[in-house]
Amino acid sequence: MYKLAILFFLVPFYCVAQTAETYIQSGNTKAGQKNYKAAIADFTKAIQLNGNNGKAFFYRANAYNDLNDYPAAIDDYTRSIALDATNAYAYFYRANAYNASKNYTEAIADFTRAIAIKPLAEMYHYRANAKGSLGDNAAAIEDFNKAIQLEPNNASLYEYRGVAKANVKDNEGAIADYDMAAKLDPNNSDLIYYRANSKGNIADYKGAIADYTRAITLNPKNAEAVFYRANAYSNLKNYKAAIADYKTAIQLNPKMPNLYKYLANALSNNSDKKEALDYFAKAIALDPKNADVYVLSGTVKNSQGDKQGAMADFTKAIELDGKSSDAYQNRANLKVDDKNFEDAEEDADKAVELNTNNSYAYITRARIKVALQDTTQALEDINQAIKINANNDYAYVVRGNIAFDRKDYKSALADYSKSIEINPGNSETLLKRGTTLIKLGDRTGAVKDFKKIVAIGADDDNLYGRLIKEMTVTRFYNDLLGLTNAMIARNDKSAFYYVGRGIAKQHLGDAPGAISDYNLAMKLDTASAEAYHNRGATKLDLKDYEGALQDVNKAIKLQDKDDEAFVIRGKIKIAQKNYAGAVDDFNSALFINLDNARVFAYRALAESMLPDVTKMNVDFAYALKQEPKNDEIYSIRAMAKLNQKDIAGAITDYDQAITLSPTNADWYYGRGLAKQAKQDKAGTCADLNKAVALGSKAAAADVAKYCR
Repeated sequence: MYKLAILFFLVPFYCVAQTAETYIQSGNTKAGQKNYKAAIADFTKAIQLNGNNGKAFFYRANAYNDLNDYPAAIDDYTRSIALDATNAYAYFYRANAYNASKNYTEAIADFTRAIAIKPLAEMYHYRANAKGSLGDNAAAIEDFNKAIQLEPNNASLYEYRGVAKANVKDNEGAIADYDMAAKLDPNNSDLIYYRANSKGNIADYKGAIADYTRAITLNPKNAEAVFYRANAYSNLKNYKAAIADYKTAIQLNPKMPNLYKYLANALSNNSDKKEALDYFAKAIALDPKNADVYVLSGTVKNSQGDKQGAMADFTKAIELDGKSSDAYQNRANLKVDDKNFEDAEEDADKAVELNTNNSYAYITRARIKVALQDTTQALEDINQAIKINANNDYAYVVRGNIAFDRKDYKSALADYSKSIEINPGNSETLLKRGTTLIKLGDRTGAVKDFKKIVAIGADDDNLYGRLIKEMTVTRFYNDLLGLTNAMIARNDKSAFYYVGRGIAKQHLGDAPGAISDYNLAMKLDTASAEAYHNRGATKLDLKDYEGALQDVNKAIKLQDKDDEAFVIRGKIKIAQKNYAGAVDDFNSALFINLDNARVFAYRALAESMLPDVTKMNVDFAYALKQEPKNDEIYSIRAMAKLNQKDIAGAITDYDQAITLSPTNADWYYGRGLAKQAKQDKAGTCADLNKAVALGSKAAAADVAKYCR
C-alpha cells in the first residue's frame, strides 16, 4: 500500500490576525522543504495566537504525519475537524494516519466521511486498501470499481484491483486488470510481477515466465521475481533454468525463506547429477559444521538413488544438531523407502517432538502408519499437518491417497481438489484427480484434468507415460491420439509414445496405422512388451488369432508381470473358444494385479461359456462392487447375458453402459445386435446408426445387413 502524500498549501492573508497567518505561511514553506520539525514549531505558534484556527491544526497534523508521529497527527486532525467539519481532506488524512497505525476500522469510517463530502478516486482507492487490509477483498474491489469510474485511465487503480481479485482467487480477472494497467503504464515492474504471479496461480507457467522476465528486466534486483521464475521453470521440469535462477536469487537475497530447499529440489531432479553433488560438496567444505547443508545434500543424494550417502548426510546433520527436526524427518522418509518402519517411526516421532509445527514430520509419520495399516492414526497425523499448515498441498494429496485406497472416492476427490486449489499446476495431483473422477463416473471432468496436464506442458516423459496408460484404461482414444501426436512431435525417440498412439488408432478403427506404430515402437525398443501385447490385441481385432498369440506370448516372455498381456491372451482364447484356458489367463492377470476389476468381468465372461453361472455371477458382482460406474463392466456382462440367452438382461446392461458413457459407439453397436436378436428392427437400426454416427466401422456393415 502506498503512503498518502500530504500536500501543504500557501494560504492568503485573511480572516485572522496577521501574525498567525504569517506563522502558517512560514510553516508551510518549511514543510515544503521537508523541515517538518521547524514547520511544527511555526504551526504551534500560530495556534498559540489563535486556538480556533482549524487550518493551523490541519497543517501541523500533516507535518506530524510526515514524521510518522501518527497519534499526534490524529489528535490535530480531530481538533481541525471540530473547528471545520466540512474539510474532506482532514477526514481523508486522518484516515491515512489511522491506516498507517493499522487501525483499519477507524480509517474506513474516516474515508467514508471524506467521500460523503468530496468523492474522489484516491479516496475510494485508499478505502479499498484499508478494506483489503481487513481481508474484505470483495468490498475493496467494489471501491476500486468506483474509483475507476472516476479515473478510468489511472493505471494504479487497475493494478491494485488486480491484487484484490488475486486475493479472492479470481486470477483471470486479476490478469485482465493487470493487462489494462500495463497498457497505461507499460514500464511498471511491480504490476508485471503481480501479473506473473496470477499466471502462475492458474498454472500458465510459460506466461508467468515471460512476465517475470519482463519484470526482472525492468528491476534486476527483484529477488522475488527471480525466485518465482525459478519455481515456474521447476513446474515445467526445466530444472537447468530453475537452478540458474535460484542461484541468482541467492546472490540477491540469501535470507529468502526456503530458497536453498527449492534449489536442492531442482538440483535433485536435474539430469546433471555431478553439478548437484559438487554444489553441496563445496557448501559443506565452506561450512562443515552447518547441519542444514547436510540435510540438503542428503536430499539431493536420496533423489539420485544414493541412499547410503543420503543416510550418512542426514545422520551427520543430527550429530551436528540434535535438534534438527528436518534431519530426523528426512531420515525417517529414507527408512520408509527401505521399509524399515520401526526405525522410521522412531525418527518421525523425534521430528515431531523437536518441532510440533513441522507439518511434514506429521505427514511422514502418517505414511509410516499407512504402511503399518494403522489408518486411523495416519489420518490423525495428516489432519494435524493440515491444522498446522492449511496450505500444504502435499498433506491433502496423502490424505486423498488414503481415501482412494479405501475406495472412498468422494473424499479422495475433495482432497485432491483442495490440493489443486492450493497448487493448480501440480500435474501429478491432476492425474490422481482425473483417475478418481473416472472411478466416480465423471469422464468429462477426467478429460479436463488430463487436458490440463498437457496444457501445462511439463518436460516429463514418465508423467506422460502414466497419463497415456490412464487414458488407455479409460478409453479416451480421440484425446489420446491428439496427445500422442503432440508428444511424438516433441520427442520422436520414445517407444511408449508410439505405443500410445497405436492404441488410439487401434480403437478408432485404424488397424494398419496401429500396427505401423507398434512396429516403430519395437524398432526403438526391441524389449517393449507393451508394443508386442498391443500389436497382439490389434491382430485379435483382425481375427488373426495365431499372429495375436505369437505377439502376446512374446510380450509375456519379455515381461511376465504384464497383467494386460494375460488379459489380451485370455480374450484371444475366448475368441478361439478355449474358455478354460481363458480363465487360467485371467487368473494369472489377477495374481499380478488383484485390483483390476475389468479382469473379474472378463473372467466372468469366459465362465458364462463354460458354463459356470455361479462363478460368473460372483465375479460380476465383485467387479461392479469395486467399480459400480464402470461402463465397460456392464457391457461385458451384457455379452455374458447374451451367451446365456438373456436378451432382455443384456439390453438392460447396455442401457446402463450407455448411461455412463453416452458417446461410446461400441455400446450402441452391442445393444443394436441384442435388439436384432430380439427381432426389434426399429430399435436395432436406431442403435446401429447411432454407432455409425459415433464412428463405428463395424456397425456400418450391419446397417447395410439389417436396415435396408
